[in-house]
Amino acid sequence: MKAMNLYLLSRAVGGDRFSKLARELTGSAYEKQYSEHEAESLRALTEGIAAVLKERAGAGENWISHLDGFYFSFTIAHISKEFDLLKISGDGEAVLNIELKSENVEESRILKQLSQNRYYLSHISRSIYSFTYVMETDTVYNLNDRGHMRVCSKEELVDVLCRPAFSEYVEKDLDQYFRASDYLISPAAEPDRFLGGSYFLTNQQAEFKRRILEVFSETGSETQSPVIAVKGTAGTGKTLLLFDLAMTLSKKKRVLLLTGGTLQKGHKVIDERLRNVFIRTADCFAEGEEWDYLFLDEANRIPEAALRRIMDYVESLRIPCIMAYDPHVLTDAHGRLAEAEKRIIQYSTLLLEFTGNIRINRPMFSFLQNLFHRKEKARNIDYSCIDVLYAGSREEAEAILSYYREKGYRKITLPGEDAEIFGGLGEEEIVGNEFECILLILDSRFYYDNEKRLRCRGEASEEAPALLYEGISRTRERLCILVLEDEELFDHVLSIREL
Repeated sequence: MKAMNLYLLSRAVGGDRFSKLARELTGSAYEKQYSEHEAESLRALTEGIAAVLKERAGAGENWISHLDGFYFSFTIAHISKEFDLLKISGDGEAVLNIELKSENVEESRILKQLSQNRYYLSHISRSIYSFTYVMETDTVYNLNDRGHMRVCSKEELVDVLCRPAFSEYVEKDLDQYFRASDYLISPAAEPDRFLGGSYFLTNQQAEFKRRILEVFSETGSETQSPVIAVKGTAGTGKTLLLFDLAMTLSKKKRVLLLTGGTLQKGHKVIDERLRNVFIRTADCFAEGEEWDYLFLDEANRIPEAALRRIMDYVESLRIPCIMAYDPHVLTDAHGRLAEAEKRIIQYSTLLLEFTGNIRINRPMFSFLQNLFHRKEKARNIDYSCIDVLYAGSREEAEAILSYYREKGYRKITLPGEDAEIFGGLGEEEIVGNEFECILLILDSRFYYDNEKRLRCRGEASEEAPALLYEGISRTRERLCILVLEDEELFDHVLSIREL
């Protein structure tokens, strides 16, 4: 996607022509269909700005160039956050954001959107100019850096457009300014950001939160307490939703949050600082205490007997409950996690299922799927953030590992691997955390079966693939897969790039 000129785009009349011209001017790989209202609101704004620019322009002055450099309908990858109009100065020191509304809306909604936009843009620059244009009323709103919103004139918007800072602008590759790690948080890995409220929920998370709170509010002494299952693959936002709900409900009630994984340092920080939120491992559950809500994270990791005991407690005291889990369909060779999911569904009165992925980037998620099942096809994926390497001996592997550690990579030790030689992070340090750069070693224990699914031999045949999945799914930026002493496996993994 590249920047374009607003005046040139606004000349197209009609939604279909507008959509085709938008693709042409922005260099988009596909044609996004825009409505008549979207085209009309952009045209109305541009006409108003153009009138001011023409009035100010001297004889022969090229006023249209002030409308250069805009990204139209830009979306941040992974989180589906969209900006109507965005312009970033060439040095990255100033950002202009304009939102378009065809119909009049409540000022509170305008304020909320502009405030959220400023949060997403704040890591780029402190000089953020925020506007909303409402076509129906021909009104321009401005939000300043102190959070105050007011109605302003088009002349004030033009003043910003004509600032020297915007004479040069970012012309292409705007994605480089927006990384998933700048916005997506893991409560256990970043407790301070979570407790400080430095995050926003995605639309799907916000919708699930609304539905859950609505169901909880309808619960009475004579009704069955709701048991809500929240299902989603790695990185869909289950845990953040669970912790956000716990923090919201803890303002008036006591919330017990049990995890099927290991307690991290961040869990302990949140437990200490949120007065009515208590975080424990599932095996530490005590029936003698009373809670207003009970949440289970990594619910399908909880042993059957322990889950039954917890759910008997929930039913006997009529406590509203949420169970969040990842089905791990790619790693469940023996069907045990599928059985655990069936038990969770049997206990549930409502199932909410996440779609998409917000934690890891698209290439990482695609590679994860293709690594575990090479039958899956992926086209036009840039795997440049993933290195697939080969070591013909342990000595070579140690040298490569040392090289990548110097580059900031963290090594994950898979069950059954010789930890004394290679070292690395274990399961208790991975689940609930996220990492910028990860390296994993695949040896001859791993192989592809006749259905092109990744399998593992030996005592760790179930645990190793599961931790491999966890490790890749918790990698934010870069991944290295080092294949050790197995050329056939290396060929298989390397061929993922050719699918």
